[in-house]
Amino acid sequence: MRDFQLTEKVLSYQSASDPNKTDPRYLIAGSQNVLIDRQLKVHSRQGYSRLGAANTALTPVRKGATWNSSTGLELPIRMYDDELGVYLGTVDTLAINAWTKITDGLSATEIPRFAVWWDATENLDLLLSVMGGDDIYEWNGGVAVVDSIEATTVTKKGTSTFAQNRFYAARDMTFVCVRTGTEYTYTGGAGTTTLTGIADTDGLVAGDVLIQKIVTTADQPAADRTNDTILVFENQLVLGSFDDNEVYISKNDDFADFTYSSPRLAGEGGILTLDGPSGGFGALSDGILVFAGHSSIFKVKYQEIAISTTLAETLTVKKEKSGIDQSAQSPDCIVPIGNALAYLSHEPALRLVEQISDLEGPQLKTLSNPIKPDFDAETWTNAQGLWHKNSLYISAPSTSHLYILEFIEDADGNLRRFWQPPQILPVRSLAVIDGELHGHSNSVPETYKLFDGYSDINSSDEKLPINAIAAFAYNDYEKPALLKDFDEYFCEGYISPSTKDLFLTLKYDYGGFTQKIEKTIDGTDEDILEEFVSGISLGQVPLGQEPLGGSSSIPSDSRKFKVIFEIPKESFSRIQAIFSTNEVDRYWAILNHGANVVLSRRRNIMNKK
Repeated sequence: MRDFQLTEKVLSYQSASDPNKTDPRYLIAGSQNVLIDRQLKVHSRQGYSRLGAANTALTPVRKGATWNSSTGLELPIRMYDDELGVYLGTVDTLAINAWTKITDGLSATEIPRFAVWWDATENLDLLLSVMGGDDIYEWNGGVAVVDSIEATTVTKKGTSTFAQNRFYAARDMTFVCVRTGTEYTYTGGAGTTTLTGIADTDGLVAGDVLIQKIVTTADQPAADRTNDTILVFENQLVLGSFDDNEVYISKNDDFADFTYSSPRLAGEGGILTLDGPSGGFGALSDGILVFAGHSSIFKVKYQEIAISTTLAETLTVKKEKSGIDQSAQSPDCIVPIGNALAYLSHEPALRLVEQISDLEGPQLKTLSNPIKPDFDAETWTNAQGLWHKNSLYISAPSTSHLYILEFIEDADGNLRRFWQPPQILPVRSLAVIDGELHGHSNSVPETYKLFDGYSDINSSDEKLPINAIAAFAYNDYEKPALLKDFDEYFCEGYISPSTKDLFLTLKYDYGGFTQKIEKTIDGTDEDILEEFVSGISLGQVPLGQEPLGGSSSIPSDSRKFKVIFEIPKESFSRIQAIFSTNEVDRYWAILNHGANVVLSRRRNIMNKK
């Protein structure tokens, strides 16, 4: 009997190392659409399902975000073409469950960017946005459904008041009927279920959805200025531009007032001058990081000083040490992670700064080195990032690639980071909706719940195959100069009965130079199947931990399998194992695999000179 030498875990994906000299427990370039879970096994990824109706218009969702408002209302926002929309679930007892237009006639090319500001008068947080012009847009999230109409009043469904549905009680008291686009102004009643003082309610009918009108504040902070980047820090609006080197900061009680005294008082506005156009902002610890141009990073510092009997505040900006091309590529690639910021640089690289003092040194932490060839070859135009459930996601919409970096911390505080293989997904902007990761389409006005189901879909709800490939590094069994052989190859894992064609490809020597053979694992073959996975699920998932695409995503009818393939002996120096499927409704996971390898009796004379 000869023992099997097994690969018993999968540590990470990497493409930077030579595949001939990489630990065989790593996945290498060529892998895609598979995930490494926290039990260190690799499995085919799940698919995606659409949130809302299909739409085949060839206009991508340029930006999406989820606004978790101060009243506990979650409002997913997205913009495509010239239209800004919100996904509405149940409103005033009416189940809408659809993307609903907030407004249109906006820029059809610029990327909108959002920040949340607190209005102390209305006691509401407001969603502010800029879109590459000199306007600031404001929406308060007010939505209601009409129950009845009188000549000058509108009564809503449900028992909550209009104010509880986030309608204004004092400022900009205008709503829009979604069905007709008609605007109506009211003068009172926000504290009740009936708005009053409406000059003419013609056109409204019971069941109409009403949305508080978006308010546009023009020519701020200056006429004809392009506002491209936005941040709210300590309730002060911070605006930057791709076209100049100035950053404007508003007062903390009026986002449209950028004035300040001399000496400047706390809470007043300000203006900062950089050495390049703004590339985006990040709030970190007690200050603001400002990225500028291709290479610069600045720290904004507030400091209180006493001038005579007046307590003033200075507002300064200091350039920090950074290298060439180490600034952020865009505001959409700056991702807050607790008390840290990750961002995509112009190099390109994924970099991390954990606190402002880290920038005193000449180097920032680089997270993308294990997959540097992927980053160097990628097209990062319109890339966007997001942090969700201990994973950092970065989209590359031009190529439909999604990159995932996972962070795992054990009970002793030891942190491990690892890259997933690239995922082929048609997404651009990312958002968390109802606690789940969603991607807004890079080609059509659609939004998808990611890692849902076992197939991708198109706009006609037809299932699309997922080309899942787990390509392991070459294994030379620590004797690269000697020939080896085997006559049996063992595989163990999980498989669904719909997966009748899980292919195992063995490449003997680099690129299959000596030979390439293919075997098939059939999820309906009772000779290799054991217990249903659902029966052992508790042992699969550590208590209190749900990994990305982990055991919770295993189909309930999946079963454990073990198979030993008998293979004619062929001598080799190194061998690569690749597992793959490319059909709909496929699920598989690999626990262990390997051959009963021994040194060959043949001498390696082919390479002798």
